[in-house]
Amino acid sequence: MAQLLVKGAEKWFRREDGRPLKILDRLSFEAREGCVTVVVGPSGCGKSTLLNVIVGLEPLDRGELVFLNNARELPRRPLIGYVFQSPRLLPWKTVGENIALALKGAGVDQREREGRVHRYLELVGLKEFVNQYPLYLSGGQRQRAGLARALAIESDLVLMDEPFASVDELTARQLRQTTRHLCEQLHRTVLFVTHNLAEAAYMSDFVVALTERPACMAEYLANPLPSPRQWSPEIYGFAAELESKVTLKEEGDL
Repeated sequence: MAQLLVKGAEKWFRREDGRPLKILDRLSFEAREGCVTVVVGPSGCGKSTLLNVIVGLEPLDRGELVFLNNARELPRRPLIGYVFQSPRLLPWKTVGENIALALKGAGVDQREREGRVHRYLELVGLKEFVNQYPLYLSGGQRQRAGLARALAIESDLVLMDEPFASVDELTARQLRQTTRHLCEQLHRTVLFVTHNLAEAAYMSDFVVALTERPACMAEYLANPLPSPRQWSPEIYGFAAELESKVTLKEEGDL
């Protein structure tokens, strides 16, 4: 597992007229090894851009990313799993084949792929759907398949970009429970982006609250709620605390 340090991250894009648009502004935080760190902030503040920088799709303009394992800096970007807002499964391949393809891309040898496919589909409750095509799965089942794919490569870091935003609330709650349980069971390092503060309160070990664009740190909080975690009034109490922290920052000098 990896620990991620974001140090003074700054990112700009160019507007159509050539003027710079600042997205990230001296952003610094850590995603601790074996923990779920949730990033919250206003819509459009740069949360998805942050994930794109971490996975290597966008370069930083200033600052750095440091990946550690057992307090030692890794010489390269670690293996990263990604759970998207939509599952992005190839429709012409079965669920098992979609996961096997990701394993092949991660360099997992052929003999081990089949075992991992079945193991992780069982963990997410889809073992009997290994030979089914995505078209015949429900939205929640497709998201479970996407989760299995990200976990099966046994990456150093898992990024999750609003992974339950596309399903109904009942399904989303079930998926949160499954994901939180698996992250604890497998001791995965996760960086999880959401707009949903109740989701942040339930899923997180730590919360990074961002300001409006350009995104900088509003608050970094440890979740005081014990694990394993159940839905309770305390979840909504912590969500209200998160809302007040973000609101206080946004009503300042920005």
